[in-house]
Amino acid sequence: MGFRLKLREPLSEGLKRVFREQIDSALHRCENPAKQRGVTVHEVRKHLKKLRAAMRLAAGEVGKNCHACEDRCVRKIGRLVSDLRDSQVRLQTFVELRDQAVKHPEQQLFPRTEELLLLERESFSAAFAGWQTQAIPQLERVKARLLDWPLEGLTWKQICGAVAKIYKRGQRELAKTIDDPVPENFHEWRKRVKDIWYQLRILQPLNRVVLEEMAHDAEVLGELLGREHDLDFLLARLEKESGDEALAGELAQLQKLIGKRCKRLRRDALELGRRFYAEPFKAFAKRISIFVGKQG
Repeated sequence: MGFRLKLREPLSEGLKRVFREQIDSALHRCENPAKQRGVTVHEVRKHLKKLRAAMRLAAGEVGKNCHACEDRCVRKIGRLVSDLRDSQVRLQTFVELRDQAVKHPEQQLFPRTEELLLLERESFSAAFAGWQTQAIPQLERVKARLLDWPLEGLTWKQICGAVAKIYKRGQRELAKTIDDPVPENFHEWRKRVKDIWYQLRILQPLNRVVLEEMAHDAEVLGELLGREHDLDFLLARLEKESGDEALAGELAQLQKLIGKRCKRLRRDALELGRRFYAEPFKAFAKRISIFVGKQG
């Protein structure tokens, strides 16, 4: 089944189905690791993020304290491999940046930086070997508790209200980023964009044409912000080696490359973000509620 609710199933059952599917997918990845390095960690974390976005839709029904408690548990599982995932992202981002900068196939750019990031990735891989054995029982316990959530009173109105709140938070983060375009603000804005993307996907059956288009725009915006974040994340790590004379030349070149790419990505993200969040919050909430009303 897709990552979405269905109009012909009880709402409580549909949301719990989404919970179950995401946790089962994460469990399957843990129990059957991919041969390609990094895929398992990436896929498990992706399913956990989708799960958390779905859980937010029920926060009003189960209560803030209950939701916050389970949200912390899911985040804790994700942190089991956060350092390993971070090292993989830095290396992957570096390789893509290097390959884009290469003008001749035989050219070898930034060999010392590559060696540093490879060694770091190998170190974290060894340190977190067997992380799945910790994640599996934690996922199973979270699954049991979420499937026991009392959601019988959950309504479409509550669901859409939760999505509207996420939209409003995204508007606030965009405004903050425009006022102060520092990496930290772009990163916080990106989180809210990912949330609205996941939640619009869940709501798509209410109005497939409109919500699919909105979800697509949110996805593109999230990808722009994601690439910008990965580049800035890589740069922050490399700048910690600024005292290493052997890396000084490579670092200077990488700073220039990353700076140019980040500037372009931020410009494009802000342009799309202004369009995506142009609708006033109350108008967005009303439009979503109209979609719900048409199902009655």
